Amino acid sequence: MSARVLIVEDDPATRNGLTELVANAGYETRALATFEEGLRALRTDTPDLLIADVRLGAYNGLQLLVSSPRRIPAIMITGFADPVLEADARQHGAEYVLKPIAPAALLDLIRRRLADVRESRFEAPRRWERKVVTGGLAARIDDQPARILDVSYGGLRFEIPRSGEQTLPTSISVHLLTPDLSMRADLVWQIARGEQAWVCGAAVSQTSPATARQWRGLVDAVS
Repeated sequence: MSARVLIVEDDPATRNGLTELVANAGYETRALATFEEGLRALRTDTPDLLIADVRLGAYNGLQLLVSSPRRIPAIMITGFADPVLEADARQHGAEYVLKPIAPAALLDLIRRRLADVRESRFEAPRRWERKVVTGGLAARIDDQPARILDVSYGGLRFEIPRSGEQTLPTSISVHLLTPDLSMRADLVWQIARGEQAWVCGAAVSQTSPATARQWRGLVDAVS
């Protein structure tokens, strides 16, 4: 069976060129245009390899790696040399390459990245380690007070006052009071805790590289 490659690129010409190149090399190829489409694809049908632009509209393409339900090899492509973004990409196990990249060089990189799968470096499904926040962490979810219960590199679990059967929107704003940190997150699940509260799980979504580093630092600091 051919390896499955997911391409997430918002520039149509680049996306079409990558799709043709990868498909003609014999790989099962799926190409998407937006961060949101890529995120849904990773969560519903995880590919063997991800090729993504670092900048996907208002989103940071590296968050696709953070939000993936299992670790997969990836190639992050960008038109801008940025040592901070490159370090972030490599920290997540991804290659970081500048446009334009020669077709032969990209195909060779794809072969080497997929070799990681065959050598079982990426085969074990996993989610980011969840760390319980003792006593909870004060926050606001959209405009409501909330308490963060646990955190991981890829997401968080929080408790929020319950108002009838009203559900939260799919995309939420998370603001931590200490430290002062704001970011976007995608609601993954929501269950009632008695009549007074909802307990919810969310995946970190739209973040700048600086916010992503600050979030990882917060997670690392939780013992």
